Amino acid sequence: MTRRARPLLAFLTALAVGCSTLMIDSLEQLRETNKRNIAQLALGTPRAQVEKLMGDAQAGGKAGDILFGRLQHLEVKNPQREERVTAPDGAVYDVLFYYTDLKTRDDKITDDELTPLVFRGHELAGVGYGFLGRLAPKYRGLQ
Repeated sequence: MTRRARPLLAFLTALAVGCSTLMIDSLEQLRETNKRNIAQLALGTPRAQVEKLMGDAQAGGKAGDILFGRLQHLEVKNPQREERVTAPDGAVYDVLFYYTDLKTRDDKITDDELTPLVFRGHELAGVGYGFLGRLAPKYRGLQ
């Protein structure tokens, strides 16, 4: 390797390492953060505390996502959506859905890419489709 090539190689290596954080997909960061936060939750946690932990982050569709050709048409927010379900026994539950998984790289977020947090009253009653499916038949079979 020539004397001139070494500094150039060192510069390019440093540039690549320094830019590596720019290469991280903001949607992936949000998914991972949501999974970590959900793992910290305990049943009975007040809804306000859950919402504070989960935050109101948004990802996708911004200039940073366009760098290096990573155009994100999706814009994701915490929670991604909210729903109220009535269980067979008449009890009413509020459900917050958080983006935690990527099943298919497309321009839509499907139910199987979300994790439901289920509240009865103002407390966390359950997490996941196993719990939600017992309350609302339309969610049976989702994992």
